[in-house]
Amino acid sequence: MGSSVLSIIYLIGSVTFILGLKMLSKPDTARKGNLIAAAGMSLAIIGTIFLYKVDGRPLHNYGWIFAGLLIGG
Repeated sequence: MGSSVLSIIYLIGSVTFILGLKMLSKPDTARKGNLIAAAGMSLAIIGTIFLYKVDGRPLHNYGWIFAGLLIGG
C-alpha cells in the first residue's frame, strides 16, 4: 500500500509541477505558478523521505537529509 500511495503522491507532484511551469509563461500568473510548482515538488520530496523504502526498510539518517535541505534551502 505504501508504494501505491507514493505513486499517487508522485503523480500529484508532477502534475502540479508541470501546471506551475505552464503558469510561469504569463506575468500575471507567474507568482501563483511558482508557488504551485514549489508545492508539488515539496509534496514529492516529503513523500520520498517518509514513504520510500529500500528492500523493505525506510530511509535512515533523517538528520543528514534535513540538514541538506536546510543548507540548500
